[in-house]
Amino acid sequence: MASNDGYQALATAMLEAGSLVIPDLLVKFYARLGLTETEMMVLIHLLHWRQVEQERFPTPEKISQYMSLDSEEVKNLIASIIEKKLLAVEPYYHPSLGRWQNTFSFTPLWTKLIQLALGDYHTVTEVKKETAATAARQGELYRTFEKEFGRPLSPLESEQLKAWCQDDQMPVELLQEALRRAVLRGIVNFRYIDSILRDWQRHNIRTVAEAMAYDEKVKTKKTRSTRPASSSTRKDKYRDLYRLNPEG
Repeated sequence: MASNDGYQALATAMLEAGSLVIPDLLVKFYARLGLTETEMMVLIHLLHWRQVEQERFPTPEKISQYMSLDSEEVKNLIASIIEKKLLAVEPYYHPSLGRWQNTFSFTPLWTKLIQLALGDYHTVTEVKKETAATAARQGELYRTFEKEFGRPLSPLESEQLKAWCQDDQMPVELLQEALRRAVLRGIVNFRYIDSILRDWQRHNIRTVAEAMAYDEKVKTKKTRSTRPASSSTRKDKYRDLYRLNPEG
């Protein structure tokens, strides 16, 4: 029994004596950095030599001892990681030996990882801000509809407004513009507003500016279509005049 306890204590001591720390960000983002699985494994071995063996510039031969790769393959993988600007070779002054040596610098790797982490953080933060801002605009839109209708919206109307915002992904500004037009024309009901929105959807209109440009286009088209009729009428009158005065 004592012997088993001794082996267990020895095994525990051996495991705890040489612990290797692998940054969580490296595990999360190595693929996004463009590292292959094998390159990642080489990096882990480089970290092992730095942290456990206290060696800052292990040779490919030393690294390959603990891998299923030969030294040439390890050398090529290290070169690939350096080409990806995730590892660098820099001079290092060894105080014990009193001379300069080469060392693998992980600074480029840590810099890229921090940039990725901060980028993800800022993206999540911006999404949260945008979601909150959208919710605020939709709340204001709801209150504007109730004000123009002069009454609380019914459950069906509330669902319709929600569907426009979420299912159809109509911009709040465009919904406000449709409501404004309905009020100006004195047709304040959801069916009429829906017809305006559907017309805009058919023409792929997503902003108020595009809606106004579309109005101008329709107006110009109508104006052009009426001009030939007046010209034709004028020509007919001239023909009648010539008929009345054949000798002129």
